[in-house]
Amino acid sequence: MVSSDLENLIRQEIAAVAARKTILDQLEGGLKTGAELRDAIAKTEKAAMVAKGVSKRKIADYEVTSPKLYHNTRRLEELGIIVSWKQSQYRLFELEPKAIHAVRRALNIERPIMYVTSMSKPEDQRPLIQWISTNPHYKPTKLLVFVEARHWTRGVSRIMDRFIPEDAFRRWTTEWREIPEDVMGGEGEMEYGELQGTCDFIENALLPYVPQHEIVVDLTLAPTLIALALMRIAHEYTLEVFHVNRYDAENADITYL
Repeated sequence: MVSSDLENLIRQEIAAVAARKTILDQLEGGLKTGAELRDAIAKTEKAAMVAKGVSKRKIADYEVTSPKLYHNTRRLEELGIIVSWKQSQYRLFELEPKAIHAVRRALNIERPIMYVTSMSKPEDQRPLIQWISTNPHYKPTKLLVFVEARHWTRGVSRIMDRFIPEDAFRRWTTEWREIPEDVMGGEGEMEYGELQGTCDFIENALLPYVPQHEIVVDLTLAPTLIALALMRIAHEYTLEVFHVNRYDAENADITYL
């Protein structure tokens, strides 16, 4: 399991101030207004007061003011954990995408797994699919595979289900993403592709899935340039990234990077 400096910082913040835990918990569920965050904090605080036996009058008088909310949201923004902006008469808040996975781990929130990988030879699908079908470590609901467009061999099927063992109970949706040749580079001498361009392509493909999925990254079959890009993105978004020495559920050694 990934443990990042950001995750440790988040744990410190939510341990120090209960309101910040409520804010992050609310924003993990999506965009919120300041009024929605104030209501959530008030509800949580009042429940705690009831548990402590505080009088009903004091509980009824308790309120979360805008200055109190903004004191806490400002701190979380300064740390790069949340972002906010003004829209009409409202201020809207959401988690910074690169902090989402760290927030989830700090709050022990689980999401459906999206398994992200790459294949230098798209035709070599069987070992990967049989591994995903049976391994005890990951049970994905979605598989996202990046391949070099220039290496997509004519006749290679995109339908991976045919390799799922008959006795396997797991099913997922599969999506292929071909990285264009103008990003990966041609076959000519001294054309090694663009690392930043590859990062940008992969990041843009992943971003729509970050809010609703726990993303794990398998580098086992990835070509060098894509592996480097996935490593950089995994570091920036604090994703779990690993290499498998053998796609065998009973004899696999997973190295976490």
